[in-house]
Amino acid sequence: MRAPLLAAVLALLWSTQARAWWDEGHMRIAAIAYEQLTPAARAEANRLLRMNPDYREWAAAVPEPPDHRPKDIDRYIFVRAAVWADDIKTYAAYQQASNGGKDRLKDEATTSTAGRNIGYRDLLIHGYWHFTDIGFRLDGLQLPPQDPVDAVTQLKLFAAALPRSAGQTDDVRSYDLTWTLHLVGDIHQPLHAVTLYDKRFTKKHAEATPPEPDTGDRGGNEIIVVPANGVPVNLHAYWDSIFGGYSTVFGALFDGFNTKVVDGVLMSTSKLPAPLADKVAIEDPAAWATESFDLAKQYAYADPVLTGDKPQLTREYETAARKIAEQQAALAGARLANLLNRALGQ
Repeated sequence: MRAPLLAAVLALLWSTQARAWWDEGHMRIAAIAYEQLTPAARAEANRLLRMNPDYREWAAAVPEPPDHRPKDIDRYIFVRAAVWADDIKTYAAYQQASNGGKDRLKDEATTSTAGRNIGYRDLLIHGYWHFTDIGFRLDGLQLPPQDPVDAVTQLKLFAAALPRSAGQTDDVRSYDLTWTLHLVGDIHQPLHAVTLYDKRFTKKHAEATPPEPDTGDRGGNEIIVVPANGVPVNLHAYWDSIFGGYSTVFGALFDGFNTKVVDGVLMSTSKLPAPLADKVAIEDPAAWATESFDLAKQYAYADPVLTGDKPQLTREYETAARKIAEQQAALAGARLANLLNRALGQ
């Protein structure tokens, strides 16, 4: 198996625009999970993902392997599907449905349609599903209420709907699976589980005309830092991009894994350190979010982030951030596999 050559050649053939955790992070998490699925869960996940509206486009993009093995379309589709929830942000039909208009509400976490689960006929982007705003303050004021619908509420809803015994249609189950692949990754990114409320952000919103609600730093989006490359970036994007700027299915499958072929079967082992078994065993998405919140306070907002305007990140900060991101990705992959094995493995 010419794995380095395969990764180098094929990575150019299936690229996609980078977004949250950035695509390479989401796809690496999905790739880790796929290797840990039971045969029954894997077969059911493969079947359900064939119902995604973009399946044919994804499948058509898979090139022939250079060593004459059959295409492993199912594995690639599973990994590619992990970023579909970001893809739809660019689709015209979803944008039109989400932006409001005559006799139609704008897509927000407080609307009556925010927490629905109706399958692919739902053309709302549901941007608030990608995070949960657990707040903390530095100014001593009262925290605003959390959104009633967020990543935690939806992951719980989807996990309950995925088993055949839940009585949902396959269309709904396919939709829920595709979102689950993405949201498990999102909720393990520390800055998808936190918002810092402080007067430096409140003032900006209070002085707007008309006054805007206190949205805090929006998970680091209002804080600009300067990493080692010297290019200023908001804190949220820095953590999203921690696995690198490229984003390909084959990069996720091969650059993040040690690979070999045994009797014609591709065997992959993640290069990330294995997570602790007791951590993997935690099933509650609310607990996952709390873990990410605690990590954000300890590491994402660590010195020098809050010490001044556009602080220069230290080597110590960036080393710790990379370590935490790798730990969280490995943990997310293992927990995603556990969730799908429980829900689809019957």
